[in-house]
Amino acid sequence: MTDEEKPSERLVAQRVRNRIMEELWGLAEGDAEVSKVGPVEWFETFFDWFPYQGEPKWYPAMTTEEETAVRTVCKLMQLAIADPTIPKHPTVEQITSSGWPERIAPFAKKALDIMLTRGRFSEDVEEEEPSTPIPPPSS
Repeated sequence: MTDEEKPSERLVAQRVRNRIMEELWGLAEGDAEVSKVGPVEWFETFFDWFPYQGEPKWYPAMTTEEETAVRTVCKLMQLAIADPTIPKHPTVEQITSSGWPERIAPFAKKALDIMLTRGRFSEDVEEEEPSTPIPPPSS
């Protein structure tokens, strides 16, 4: 990949924010999302963007309000994945019966709603603020 083909840091930050929004869309669905994507993917796709422990690295495309809301979801997901009652290779039933998906869902929805107030960023053009609302990802 040449330097001309590499996206700027800002464009990468915009894309990462969009991916985090997609994760929040799923988490906001609670138990239904675990059944849809599977128990391991439910955790692992979220942790593609956040650390398993400790404070996450924040991206410049997020506002302070967005960071605060997403940080709450991150802490809940960290607690869920560390829950000793959930086996290392859980089933859908083990995740849903733990109660974590339904406890996390309202916080994910709140974080998503805050982010949707601004909208999603372009995947191709640097923006100070999102230019247009984009519908949720189709799965």
